[in-house]
Amino acid sequence: MMQVVKPIDIEDALRIDLATFDNSHRFFAPPIPPDLKVGDVLITRVGGSKVSGASSAHDVSIDCYDADDAQATQLADSVHAIVTSLPLRSTQTQYSNANANLPYQNYDPRAPQLARYTFRATLTCPGQRITI
Repeated sequence: MMQVVKPIDIEDALRIDLATFDNSHRFFAPPIPPDLKVGDVLITRVGGSKVSGASSAHDVSIDCYDADDAQATQLADSVHAIVTSLPLRSTQTQYSNANANLPYQNYDPRAPQLARYTFRATLTCPGQRITI
């Protein structure tokens, strides 16, 4: 038997960590909730890379939904600020780096009644040790 390190479930980790600092919105990992509403945030892993034997850089797409473009961009900017500050915060996940592009308007045909702003982030954190 050998110990190896696998990437963590970044969608779930971010969902939990973001909710710690913002309890006024709902944070989800896929799939998109059927009752999607104003103030919801969806976190989806879109790739990444192994950066060492113990850490991975996770690329995530973060979708922020609100009533109109102005409110959705405000929500996305606020979530962006929290995401990029995660390495400086005490969280369940130890983030060593967090970079993100700025939010952009991103119409969602699954939720035409809501405005959606999206940004992509890369977060580096340790993996989980497993024995195989």
